[in-house]
Amino acid sequence: MVRHVAVGNRYSVPVRLIGKTLRVLLHASELVVFDDGREVARHERLSTQGGSRLVLDHYLEALVRKPGAFPGATALEQARAAGRFTPVHDDWWDAARTAHGGARKAQRP
Repeated sequence: MVRHVAVGNRYSVPVRLIGKTLRVLLHASELVVFDDGREVARHERLSTQGGSRLVLDHYLEALVRKPGAFPGATALEQARAAGRFTPVHDDWWDAARTAHGGARKAQRP
């Protein structure tokens, strides 16, 4: 997660990059995150303080290992609200649940 200190907002990055020092370019309407010169995330900047902009795909690696964390996750709620939780995501979720067991179905609003 990249934290933009000036306004206290949080923006997601792929799980494998958490804890790593990354380069962030701030623009008027977006921010772009780079790892070793390669773009790894791009987010529309939040206009309020204390917010989060999370991309569900950034969390899929972790959710494969811990599918029980998926139902009710903020990233899932944001993806559903934006219409980005697609049938492909539903198929992935069903396969992960079958392979790793135990977790209930992704909650729908």
